[in-house]
Amino acid sequence: MREIVLKTLEQITKEKEDARKFPTHVMYVELINELGREINPVLRELLNEGKIKAGNTINDKFIKLLK
Repeated sequence: MREIVLKTLEQITKEKEDARKFPTHVMYVELINELGREINPVLRELLNEGKIKAGNTINDKFIKLLK
């Protein structure tokens, strides 16, 4: 599941970069729409490992893949 989450984050980020949409971070709702709510424990793991950054926006939460 970790690999699926990471690949989905990469894919959504790349799509935004290619379309020149900024900011390129992934919104939590975008990720949930793709993969479902069962990814929450995986997101916590990735956050604790320093592989992703997460924070709040006005309307939602963002997730950014750290390279």
